[in-house]
Amino acid sequence: MRAGLVTGRGQFELLEMEDPTPDGDEIVVEIQRCGICGSDVHAYVEGWKYAPSVCGHEWVGTVAASGRDVVNVKEGDRVTGALAPGCGRCLECRNDLSQYCRTAWSDYSGPTGPKSGGFAPFLCLKAERVIGIPDDLDTDDAALIEPASVAFHAVRQSRLKVGDIVCVVGCGPIGLLTAQVAKAAGAGIVIAVEPDESRRNLALATGSDIAVAPGEDLHATLEEVTQGLRADLVYDCAGIPQTMQQSVDMVRRGGSVCLVGVTGEEARINPIRWISKEITLNTSIVFTLEEMKAAANMMQDGRISVAPLRDSVIDLDALGSTIDDLAHRRLDAVKILVDPTAG
Repeated sequence: MRAGLVTGRGQFELLEMEDPTPDGDEIVVEIQRCGICGSDVHAYVEGWKYAPSVCGHEWVGTVAASGRDVVNVKEGDRVTGALAPGCGRCLECRNDLSQYCRTAWSDYSGPTGPKSGGFAPFLCLKAERVIGIPDDLDTDDAALIEPASVAFHAVRQSRLKVGDIVCVVGCGPIGLLTAQVAKAAGAGIVIAVEPDESRRNLALATGSDIAVAPGEDLHATLEEVTQGLRADLVYDCAGIPQTMQQSVDMVRRGGSVCLVGVTGEEARINPIRWISKEITLNTSIVFTLEEMKAAANMMQDGRISVAPLRDSVIDLDALGSTIDDLAHRRLDAVKILVDPTAG
């Protein structure tokens, strides 16, 4: 089979690999769709040491083969997945930190993980890392369970209270989904902050109350909505260094910021502005399988809308050039899906 991997700064390769076969506790998933994540593009631009197992981690597929010890899924089941539950044996698990289990993280994005991700026709992984997908959830929509779960976890990690005035910075997939989850979780007013007009319109179409450009428009909006107090909470979903300080400047004294977007670049902040406002900072990465199930249920019942975020479906042959186009902003797309069986 062919597998698409980001192998360095500005480097993408389609590599020939053997079709995988499962060990006793593993399954092989035939991938139907895999979304291109902002992390895939960041790794390409910034030259991260990017684990093959997470190059293409927004996947959905069917179980094609299973090992003799697998009991939670069977061949033909539609599944998606991410981190396994804690192993119960490592140092983190023994200290009641199972969400940071080093075994689970190693199997997800470390040396014991798969040799490729969802940018390939088949993926072999531990069966404990997957969940079943609701039968009536469209396959293309199901490919967005993973980013919806990122948003779900971010809202849970944050200090959101019912009725809060919330800003969501950056209307890429994670920002648009975080805005929806925050609204469902009780945010009083959700303000989407985004320079691109088409994405601001998409934010409004998917449930944000207000969508404004950063700068003077945002300042005027916050003055009007909060009478000068500013937002209670900001989710920084932009994934660029500049917005970290800007997010802090949007919140009131005693407010909070949740960092959701990912970048490997250094960010400059003004510490006295953080300290003088007594800002609380939360960060968020990945999610649990239980959160993934909850996000899928919210998609199924309509509380999270993902269809408006999808742009197109491409094949593996187009993947390298598409990542390069996204990296250099020659392509303005919110979410592009890959069909690794096509082409």
